[in-house]
Amino acid sequence: MNYGRSLLPSIFAGLAVVVVPMFAAVSMGDDKVTFEDHVKPILREKCLSCHNTNKKTSDLDLSSYSSLMQGGAAGASIEVGDSGASYLYSLVAHQSEPFMPPDADKLPDATLDTIKKWIDGGALETSTSKVSLPKKKSVAMTVNVAAGARPEGPPPMPDVLNVEPVVHTSATTAVSAIATNPWSKLAAVAGQKQVVLYHTETLEPLGVLPFPEGVARVLKFSRNGALLLAGGGHGAAKGLCVVWDIRTGERIMTVGDELDEVMAADISADQSLIALGGPEKIVRVYNTSTGELAYECKKHTDWIYSLEFSPDGVLLASSDRNGGLIVWEANTGREYLILSGHTAAVTSVSWRIDGNVLASASEDTTIRLWEMENGGQIKSWGAHGGGVFSVEFCRDGRMVSSGRDRVTKLWDGNGVALKDFEAFSDLALHATHCDETDRVIAGDWTGEIRVWNAADGTRIGPLTSNPPTLESRLTTAQGLVAPMAEKLTAATAERDAALAAQTVQTQKIDAANVGFTAAQKKYTDQQTLITVEEQNLVAEQTKEQTLTISVAALQQAVPDLKAAAEKSATASNLMPTDEELKKVVEQLQAQLVGREAELKTSETELATTKTNVINITTNVAAQKLQLVTDEQGMAAAKGIVDTETAAFPAFQAASLAKEQALGVVQQEVSQTNSLVIRWQQSIGLRDELAALEAAKARRDVVQLTSLEAQAALQEKQQGIAAAQKVIQDAQITLTENEQRMQDLTASVAAIEAQKVVQVDVMAKTQAAVPLLKAALLQANAALATLPENAEIKSATENLAAVADRQEKSIVGMTEQIAGMDKSMADAKTEMEVAAKAILTTTETRQAAEQSMLALTAEVPAIEVVVTTTTAELTTAEQAVGAAATIVETRRQQMRPQLQLTSVP
Repeated sequence: MNYGRSLLPSIFAGLAVVVVPMFAAVSMGDDKVTFEDHVKPILREKCLSCHNTNKKTSDLDLSSYSSLMQGGAAGASIEVGDSGASYLYSLVAHQSEPFMPPDADKLPDATLDTIKKWIDGGALETSTSKVSLPKKKSVAMTVNVAAGARPEGPPPMPDVLNVEPVVHTSATTAVSAIATNPWSKLAAVAGQKQVVLYHTETLEPLGVLPFPEGVARVLKFSRNGALLLAGGGHGAAKGLCVVWDIRTGERIMTVGDELDEVMAADISADQSLIALGGPEKIVRVYNTSTGELAYECKKHTDWIYSLEFSPDGVLLASSDRNGGLIVWEANTGREYLILSGHTAAVTSVSWRIDGNVLASASEDTTIRLWEMENGGQIKSWGAHGGGVFSVEFCRDGRMVSSGRDRVTKLWDGNGVALKDFEAFSDLALHATHCDETDRVIAGDWTGEIRVWNAADGTRIGPLTSNPPTLESRLTTAQGLVAPMAEKLTAATAERDAALAAQTVQTQKIDAANVGFTAAQKKYTDQQTLITVEEQNLVAEQTKEQTLTISVAALQQAVPDLKAAAEKSATASNLMPTDEELKKVVEQLQAQLVGREAELKTSETELATTKTNVINITTNVAAQKLQLVTDEQGMAAAKGIVDTETAAFPAFQAASLAKEQALGVVQQEVSQTNSLVIRWQQSIGLRDELAALEAAKARRDVVQLTSLEAQAALQEKQQGIAAAQKVIQDAQITLTENEQRMQDLTASVAAIEAQKVVQVDVMAKTQAAVPLLKAALLQANAALATLPENAEIKSATENLAAVADRQEKSIVGMTEQIAGMDKSMADAKTEMEVAAKAILTTTETRQAAEQSMLALTAEVPAIEVVVTTTTAELTTAEQAVGAAATIVETRRQQMRPQLQLTSVP
């Protein structure tokens, strides 16, 4: 029976399985996962052969924490707090290609889990490092834009932004970059550590975008005008590209980590790619959705001076200092065309809006046009003596350029010169065209920036890359208030004097008109009087004529009537009986009396009428003489009216001129006051934005403290949970080991009992064997005596067999007893191991219990901190909201004003 030997190996194996993980759990529960303690050893073993200080494959060095966090050619290696978004983890976990390590199996799950916990836990460098705030998620930037199509919605213009310059210097340096928005009245000018936005119609500053990384060497608006890309940095030190949202002024993306400044950059039409280049001679194209490097183009042999995506985003053109001009497939980076022809540096490239023609400018003095079907040269002409620095297609197909001859020029689509703008005092470095205002903007080596009307070449005004501070602007504007007030007072006095003179002249005209009206009335009245007198004269003359005729008739008829009456009376006296004759005599006598009376009356009236005719005739003649005098007086009065009236326009013009001059001054005063208000508002906005940023910074500090407290609480809670798990596992292990001790003890006792029996049996067997052998000798002797006795023979053979069997059994029993001894020794050894395991497990449990008690004691204080910081974070968030509301209120006040003011 081999009971003990079959039982013990399974017990021992169980001990090994139970005890080892328990110690591992204790180890992991007590420590933070850090770079130095946990991740660096993994990287040293698996990665540093390719990614070290001396051999930076893909520009990635994993030998130190700082170099790992810096990332490589593909961008950031990890996203702190988010292993799922971390490029390094996706490669080593075989979630993305190329799988790492190369040509090797995926790292063990435990190793990957360590890396994952390190990233998700804040990517701590050492056990004393602090938790970092999680990075903000990247913004989805891709859009669908048709080449040359105006985007929907209002023109892309900034909201009310901070116009406080980041830097203002006493002297202005050479203009490093200028760009105009393709769909709005907006220009961007690069300066030291800043990019200034201007309204291309009013020339007002609309915002200052900080570029603390250095100087922007290239500015490009996105094809839809919503974004502004700046590429630059510090020469021989650092280069990168930054993207801003035009409306908010928010920096939404940064790509590139060049060892020298970026000199050329552009963003594709759909905003999915950003290309950059510079002294490193490599065109690097990044994916905007991930910030990772999409591909590199390494064919250029010298510094890259310019690059630009085609309007449809299909092609990418780039040029270098050695005259190289290459067109690539934008999505793949494959070479499409090599355009040969320039004999000196190609300083600038620009696509026509349809994408079929590429313009290139060179230090060899030429501008060349290229078609994209076969890469043929369409046109070449000498544009600027000494060399061309920039060329840009306008939306309508015209081109604007600048060069060493200090002149900015406008060309038609065939290269025919349309306009030469007045020369700068030094090299004309950059030129651009605002399609929305048809204005040309250019800058030179001295830093001067001019704005011209493209139609007639009129210079409209200046821009600057070195704007004054808001306090300086306010001081200047306030300094204009008093002089403008004096000017307004003087202009008002002059206007009032002119109005007074006009009023006096009006009064003179009114008086002259009164005199003229009176003279005119007198003349008219005289005319009326003469007319009436002449009518009276005619009536009297008519009456005189009538009376004269009547008197003449009566004078002739009366004697005849008298003679007839006398003769009739004589006849009647002769014939007294003739009654009828008597009646005739009476009638004639009556007629005679009546006509004589009538004649007397008529003669009297005729005499009176003749007198009246004479008097009226005399009076009419006198009145006519007076009429001539009145007519002369009326003419004189009319002359006065005409003279005074003729003098009035001069007074009126003078008054109008003074009124207009006053209006101009009033407008200037209003503009000055508006400027004072605007700069005061801008200073207020600047300070409120600073307060908002301070509130955000405070919020971030509180948030970090809260995160650290939560992390500490979580760490303690995890430690408590781990300790509880250790205690539970230890109890299980103790129970199992104690049971196994009991089993082993029982097994040893059973084996010892078996051994006692076996020793007794073997002793008896050992005593019996000699007796059996002696009996066998005697039996053989008897058999020898009676060989023919079959029963004796059979008994003798059986006795020999028993003796042999019993003698051989002694060897087996000896081996069994030795086996029992070994089994008991092994069991005792295993019992010692189990006893030690029980002791160790007991100590582990006690340590875990002490750790749990200590951690539990620490939790309340940390919970207080968590509660406090959570409340503080709420307060800080409210402060941020309040500050943001103040900023928005200020912006609402300023939005209408920005449409009214102008820059002094």
